[in-house]
Amino acid sequence: MENTVNAKPAGVLLPGGHDVAFAEIEATLARLVRDGRRRRRAPARALTATVVVVGSPERLADAADALEQLGEAAGVRAILISEGEHTAPIARVTEHAIAISGLAPRYLDNAVAALRLSSLPAAVWWRGGSVEALDDLADLADRLILDVPDPDAVWARADALFERTAVSDLRWSALTRWRAALAHLFDLPQVQRAAGSMQRLEIDARDVAAARLYAGWLRSCLRWKPAVSITIRAAASDAPTPLVRVKLSGADLSITLEVKPQGTCLHAAVDEADASRRIVPLGDGTLISLIGEELGIRTRDLAFEQALAAAREIPA
Repeated sequence: MENTVNAKPAGVLLPGGHDVAFAEIEATLARLVRDGRRRRRAPARALTATVVVVGSPERLADAADALEQLGEAAGVRAILISEGEHTAPIARVTEHAIAISGLAPRYLDNAVAALRLSSLPAAVWWRGGSVEALDDLADLADRLILDVPDPDAVWARADALFERTAVSDLRWSALTRWRAALAHLFDLPQVQRAAGSMQRLEIDARDVAAARLYAGWLRSCLRWKPAVSITIRAAASDAPTPLVRVKLSGADLSITLEVKPQGTCLHAAVDEADASRRIVPLGDGTLISLIGEELGIRTRDLAFEQALAAAREIPA
């Protein structure tokens, strides 16, 4: 069941001195409760988190679908906000989500503060919008998940965001298997001995920003000096993964990770030796699996923070 109301941010004084509130949304929620008594309802699900999604209407649609599927098992309460220039945006309220369209960026923090439940952890899933609103939103979030096609403007604010809340990027979850596969190879004695002598990193990627983040992770973990050459190339692939091929080489050995054409597994090896080969399933790479992984983390990820700091220094 869905209702449409005009919603205004709580606690904001508009010209003329009128106090703006979310009374209309509260009235709609009350009507939903009354209507629910008149029809047979599914068993109520326990809520475990509030997820606030900010982005364009086009990018909110698949996020809403992912959270709806995730919410069936995880009990996620969704607040979907698209920006505009309105002080009285349109709000649609359903049993498990509130969607607000056309909200002026300066009112984002007020809207979230009024609608989030203080008893639940709150995550902000940032899919685009006015970056100036990020700082205030971060103060209201237990976790901030970045997810924009061109992240440089948001990444540039990372230091300030790190001081406010736990921050991640959806690309970090998409790289989980690539990081794990390489980390397993570094358990091999011959790789450990050669780790300090690596000279070149080459990455073919569907998502160049993800490749920079992966290279930043390696640079921060191995404490590479600028003399290590990093080359990132855009590449096409049908595989559900941001990277296609990674080659790390030095004077004594080379490490290759790659996805075969139309493949569903990640192949990792040292010097093409069968004894060192690892084959890792890629996973489905769907939005629901990636955001589900991110929402399962509640604390700061220092490895991500260090990787992002290094990634910003790598040219796009």
